[in-house]
Amino acid sequence: MLDAWKPLIALVATLLLLLWAKRWITRHLQELSMRSVGDPDVALFVYFVVVLPGVALHEVSHFLMALLLGVPVRKLKIGPVRQGRSRRVSLGSVQVGSADPLRSSLIGVAPLLGGSAVILLIGNLVLGVREVAQAMSGQGVEGILAGLRQASRVPGFAMWLYLIFAVSNAMLPSDSDMATVRPVLIFLGIVAGVVLVVAGVPAIPEAVVVAVNAAANYLASAFGLTLVVDAAFMLVMGLSLVIVRRIQGRS
Repeated sequence: MLDAWKPLIALVATLLLLLWAKRWITRHLQELSMRSVGDPDVALFVYFVVVLPGVALHEVSHFLMALLLGVPVRKLKIGPVRQGRSRRVSLGSVQVGSADPLRSSLIGVAPLLGGSAVILLIGNLVLGVREVAQAMSGQGVEGILAGLRQASRVPGFAMWLYLIFAVSNAMLPSDSDMATVRPVLIFLGIVAGVVLVVAGVPAIPEAVVVAVNAAANYLASAFGLTLVVDAAFMLVMGLSLVIVRRIQGRS
């Protein structure tokens, strides 16, 4: 029974870790930019440039999903914009016409699906993550080091890691995206609750279980690879911030 839930458990665990990592990276990358340049507007621009590939993919995913679902799209903008007197900043936006809740929700989660697909393509087709993982399994520290050396020999290794980093930190739904997704999730939760109360726990067809587990494995794999890359960038950012804070503290 527990084995059947493993993909979903892995998905929830990696998603929660990814949400925490994204907040940590956003906060500390902005602080590092601000401490380095001293000007809030310049710091915002530096942050935008760092995550630009991910922002572009995020907004294009909204745009393409809307076109695919037949929802009119009026304007696509990419660039940092401060929203009125609030401290909130928009790095990009897509003006989408009105649609039913289901299509609005699909448009809202499009960046998550597109970003996960790009990360898995880079990991499997470019970096050979599966082959590296097989080489590392059961080999101890020597196997891990050998696997990392194997992956680092890929041409443009640093660039591919940066792309994973940029995409992963812009693919999660924004607050405006969740505004369209949340009502659908609440509705589905209410329906599921009513079904459980009235009919008890239903027998789930094996085909549905297989499909759900496949989707969960797909997302959990993308999130897991993302967390490994994010951890490396978090270490670099953390050390950089310690150095910058000490230098500025002394001066």
